[in-house]
Amino acid sequence: MKTNKYTYYKVIQQWYGQGWEDVSSYETKSDYNSTEKSGSFVTTKSGKRRETTLLAHDLKEYRLTGYPTRVISRKELNK
Repeated sequence: MKTNKYTYYKVIQQWYGQGWEDVSSYETKSDYNSTEKSGSFVTTKSGKRRETTLLAHDLKEYRLTGYPTRVISRKELNK
């Protein structure tokens, strides 16, 4: 089986005053869509329930800390 040349990640970073630091990373597909689910559900305006991704759930928790928070996309070369 062929292995991919790169591994793709979505990374949550926070600014603590010295620079952006990685706090969590999530492996994604090559289009940067996360597939890991958190187990929690939200109800949309149309009334449908959908499960949130682990990235979205954790991002919401990190933003509660009050530090500037961002999400970046990163790809790393496989060895």
